[in-house]
Amino acid sequence: MAHAQTEIRLPQYQGYISVAPNGRYFVDEAGQGFLVIGQNDGVPWPGLVTLLNDLSREATENYIRDLRAHGITVSRIMMEYSQEEYTYLENPVGTFSEPVVKFWDDFIALAEEHGLYLLLTPYDTFWQARNWGRYPYNGELGGPCATPNDWLTARPCIDAHKARWRFILDRWGGSPNIFAWDIMNEIDIWWSATTDEIRAYIDEMAAFIRDYEMQRWGRTHLLTVSSAAAIPEGELGRIIYQHPLLDFANTHLYIGPDIKSPDDPVGAGPMMAGGVTLSLQSIDEPRPYMDTESGPIDRWIADPQFDAEYHHNMSWAHLAAGGAGSGMRWPYTTPHWILPEMRDNLLALARFAAAVDWANFDSHPIGSNLLIDDRNIIRVGISDGSTAIVWLLRDTRDGKNPSLSGRLLQINRTLADGSYRVEFWDTQSGTPLTDLTAMVEDNQLRLTLPDLADAKDVALLIRPAANGGG
Repeated sequence: MAHAQTEIRLPQYQGYISVAPNGRYFVDEAGQGFLVIGQNDGVPWPGLVTLLNDLSREATENYIRDLRAHGITVSRIMMEYSQEEYTYLENPVGTFSEPVVKFWDDFIALAEEHGLYLLLTPYDTFWQARNWGRYPYNGELGGPCATPNDWLTARPCIDAHKARWRFILDRWGGSPNIFAWDIMNEIDIWWSATTDEIRAYIDEMAAFIRDYEMQRWGRTHLLTVSSAAAIPEGELGRIIYQHPLLDFANTHLYIGPDIKSPDDPVGAGPMMAGGVTLSLQSIDEPRPYMDTESGPIDRWIADPQFDAEYHHNMSWAHLAAGGAGSGMRWPYTTPHWILPEMRDNLLALARFAAAVDWANFDSHPIGSNLLIDDRNIIRVGISDGSTAIVWLLRDTRDGKNPSLSGRLLQINRTLADGSYRVEFWDTQSGTPLTDLTAMVEDNQLRLTLPDLADAKDVALLIRPAANGGG
C-alpha cells in the first residue's frame, strides 16, 4: 500500500553523549539514541577559515547551520592543522597562539548554540610528520622531542602532550558539545612505535585525561584512539578494539582500490560494509565502532555526480553494516570540504535514522542471512532479532543492469516468528516509499520487493507490525 506522507523531524540532542547501555550506539543525557552522522573538517578549510582572525563569523555560523540542517551531528576536527604555521596551536611549545585559541573559543560556542557535536584530536599527525623540520616539537628547534620516534615514548614529549591537554581541558573541557576526544590521530604510524609502546601511551594518557577532566569538571567525555590500519590485527587490533580505557573503536577505512582509488561508485559500498563487519567481529565486549576517516585518498574524484554516488553508497553501507552512524568522509575535493551533494546524502540518511530507536537497538550484522534471487543485488543488513535494517544496492559494474523491482528477498535465522511491517525507503530523499506486512515463520521472512522503478538502491526498515508506527 502507499505510505501516508508524514513529517520527519530530525532529533535535537541534550547534553553530554555516552555509550548506550547495550554498547552498540550512543545516547544523549535524555537517553535518546545518538548517531555519528558527519564528516571531517579543518580550521583552514572553507567552512571554518572564515572564523579565524574574525574574517567572517557570520559565514562560519551559516556553515554550521547548513551542516545541522542536513542532519550532521558530529564534525571531526584536529585542534591544530599542521600544514601551515598559522594554524599551529603552540609555537613555540608552551606558547599558545592567540588567534587559534580565539578560533576555538568562538567555534565551540557556535557549536553549542546550534547543536553540533565535535570529535576533537589534539594533533594533526599527518602534516606534523611531513613538516617535522619546522614543527615546534622538533628538538632541533628547542622542542621536547629529539627525534620523531620520541613522540609516544620520551618523557619530555609526553609531558608536553599533557601540558597541551591541561590547556585544552581547562579552557574547553566543560563543553557538552564535545562528543569525544580522539587521544591521538592514527597512533599506529609516523613514529615507528611498537604495540607495547602504543598500549603504554594509551594507558597513561587516557587515565590522565579522564582524571584531569573529573577533577576539573566533575565529569568526563568519551575517549577513543584512531588507527590508520583499516582493520588492525593482532596486538594492535586488541588495543584499538578492546582497550579498557577507551569507550568506542574507530579506524580509518582506507581499504582496497574501491575506496582509495575508485573506478566506479558501486564497489565502495560492499567494501565499506565488509570493513565495518570485520571490525565488529573483532570486538569482544560490546562497544560502538565507526569509520572516522575515509575517501578517495589515492585518486581524488573530479566528477561531482560520481563522487556523490560513491559517498552515498559508503554512507548507507556503513550504517546498514552496523557502524554507529554514516562514517566520516575526508573531503579530497576542490574546494576542500564536504560538498553540497554529500551533505544531501547525509540528510537523507539522517531522515531514515530518525525512525529508528538506536538507544535500544542491539544490532548485529546479518549479511550471511540475506538471500535474493539476483546475484547482482548487493545485500547489507543488521538486526537485533526484532528490528532489522536492510540495504540493497544494484551492482551495475561490468555493464550489468539488474532491477530491484519484483525481486524475492529472504531473511533467514534472524527475526522471531510473527507479523512484521516492512517499510521501503528512498535513500536519495530519506522518505518512505511504501510498506507492506510480512510474516516470519520458522525464523524465515520471504517477501517480494514492490515496483521501485529504476532506483539504484533501497533501504528496508522491518519492525513488528504492532510497533511499526503509522
